[in-house]
Amino acid sequence: MIEKAYAKINLSLDCIKKREDGYHDLESVVVPIELHDTLEISILPPTTPDDFVVCDQYLVKISKYNLVHQTIDLCREKFGFKDHLNIKIHKNIYVQAGLGGGSADAAACLRGIIKLYKLNPKKEEIEEICNKIGSDVLFQYYNHSAIMKGRGEIIENFDHNFNYSVLLVKPPKGNSTEEVYKLADTLELPHGETSEVLRCVQNNDLEGLGNATFNSLFLPATKLLPEIEVTYRILLTFNFEVVQMSGSGSCLYAISKNKRALKKAARYFDSKGLQVDITKILPNK
Repeated sequence: MIEKAYAKINLSLDCIKKREDGYHDLESVVVPIELHDTLEISILPPTTPDDFVVCDQYLVKISKYNLVHQTIDLCREKFGFKDHLNIKIHKNIYVQAGLGGGSADAAACLRGIIKLYKLNPKKEEIEEICNKIGSDVLFQYYNHSAIMKGRGEIIENFDHNFNYSVLLVKPPKGNSTEEVYKLADTLELPHGETSEVLRCVQNNDLEGLGNATFNSLFLPATKLLPEIEVTYRILLTFNFEVVQMSGSGSCLYAISKNKRALKKAARYFDSKGLQVDITKILPNK
């Protein structure tokens, strides 16, 4: 069983407040992109004592606390299968980048298990499992553009024809999401208008999005990793319509109609040793 795990970018991210449960209330316009990991999922022989999860990216630490392991355990408990599973993760999504790689892998694992066992879970069961795993998992299970609210468990899908090319640029170092939010709690964060970002996307207004896009976590992310702001300012010199940071960083992205300029910037950042990809926003299914 092969399942793709698609990354995401935040076209806006408003960190509103910290909640009593330790999470943060967010409001974010999120779209899936074509960059993806690939999961190979198979059933192990009956005598195998445990699940076996491996990844071809050495930076990813696979343990019983890994989100894919947690997904298997939750699915086994919910759906009642006894088998142990072998999962190989072929990693393309950058690590500690704000692209939702771990959540995407967990969501793909869940989809794969449902297909493997020909299950027909209720929507509520899927939501319960996804929300137990992590904040972005429910969005990345469906891979449909949406406004995410709460801690990520409230998903409001929307349709669009905003299917532009996207340049991803990540500095060599990554950001810890936990550390970014921890620092954010000590700062006065900037905010923006989520409704205006949504309007631009639905009206295919790329230039308008360039003015409306915002990310409340840009400030704490750059304080922890100044290379993000350096990279951001260089990206601005290419005059792309949209330049922003995704999630808690450290990956930045540019969206543009000018594919030649995107390729020129990709060559520049690649020559400087940064991680670079040109991908696309996924069309809604």
